[in-house]
Amino acid sequence: MAQEWTDEPRPVRDRPDVDGLTADARSLLARYGPDARFWTNAVAAAADPARDFLATGLRGHSAHSFLTGAYVNGLDLFGELGLIAVSRDEVGVFWSTGAY
Repeated sequence: MAQEWTDEPRPVRDRPDVDGLTADARSLLARYGPDARFWTNAVAAAADPARDFLATGLRGHSAHSFLTGAYVNGLDLFGELGLIAVSRDEVGVFWSTGAY
């Protein structure tokens, strides 16, 4: 979710700091433990729960949307991607919304 998922000129997999970014993501998600459950609004994840979005990028992937299409404080919201992590002790919601 550290990249724009429509027209990112340099996806995460091509960045020089890719190892640091993925290590941070793994550390963050590891806090939920081995029994955690995860949900996303990425349609492709429903077809293939083991999909490697880092390798394939997010271009062309669709997501179930919660956006209204309205302007919010002068921003045009155009896309979103989210992940919900649930463990016995806590819930994490990570959401990225594109705007211009």
